[in-house]
Amino acid sequence: MEHRITEKTLLLDKRGHLIEKGYATKMNFIYNREQVKRFPLKLKEWNFYQFIKNHYSLQLTLGHVSYMCSVSATLIDLLTGKKWNFGTMKPLFVPELDRDPERESVLEFRDKDVYLAFSVTKNQRLLTVKGANKEFKQVDIHLAVDFDPENEKMVIATPFHKPTQFYLNYKENYYHGTGTVQFGDMVVDFDGCTGLIDWGRGVWPYSHQWFWGNLSSHIDGVPFGFNIGWGFGDLSHATENMYFYDKKAYKVGELVVKRDESDDMKPWSLNDGDGKMRMTFTPLYDNYTENKYVVVDTHCNQVYGYFDGVIETDRGYKEFHHVLAFIEHAVNHW
Repeated sequence: MEHRITEKTLLLDKRGHLIEKGYATKMNFIYNREQVKRFPLKLKEWNFYQFIKNHYSLQLTLGHVSYMCSVSATLIDLLTGKKWNFGTMKPLFVPELDRDPERESVLEFRDKDVYLAFSVTKNQRLLTVKGANKEFKQVDIHLAVDFDPENEKMVIATPFHKPTQFYLNYKENYYHGTGTVQFGDMVVDFDGCTGLIDWGRGVWPYSHQWFWGNLSSHIDGVPFGFNIGWGFGDLSHATENMYFYDKKAYKVGELVVKRDESDDMKPWSLNDGDGKMRMTFTPLYDNYTENKYVVVDTHCNQVYGYFDGVIETDRGYKEFHHVLAFIEHAVNHW
């Protein structure tokens, strides 16, 4: 069952329970944060951006898990595995984040030698990170990303076993960005990069896991992307699986995923049951990360690689070949 929400609705009732469980292709959920019943100890909120240019991946994060704020910028060379990391973690600090990723807003973080700003205007997202540390005398990141509120995207309200637990997630595949990324003497031109925003809000079990894949690119010059995901929460009302062609969303249900569970670096096969989306994934690099800090324990295999496949659109079937993107498997306690 794929329950679609087509009208604006409050996310939570007065008991802190989800009012509507399902998906939308725009921000139809009104995030009434004041109704979260497990706040302030359990609420998690983040704004995450990722962009790919040639063999480089850039990740920018501002988020918190109520008892810890995280600000980070990471550049990865997917051919060599080299990483450039910058940021800070601030205990017992909850940043003021936006409640609607489609509205104009300005988010800022300042702390010693770290500055981050995410700004949303009528037609752009402006992303800035500046600062310095012992490793880099200068960090200077500026990206301007095309922003069209009419783009269709993947938005989902997912329940869990406990009725006061929920996950509100908004993912949009942005198709074009410009700017530069500097870590010390390392400067990378990011003009023409493609990427996404992952905007998440919720309360969920301390121990959890998920699979998530995302791609942003073009087919013959036409914007194309997808979001896929499974294993996180009760997806009986809607899955996270959706692809986009020419800024229009196409919903798919559960995917049939064939992979070697003992080796993520072997080829994957992913298909939906209706034949609308069929693809293979050939891994290139496993961006494995782990983080242990007091009660936080996270492990993530973010596997980058090349996708080949076909999608069905209202203009017929469209093929894509050798497109660089990722699938990740996270196992967390936080």
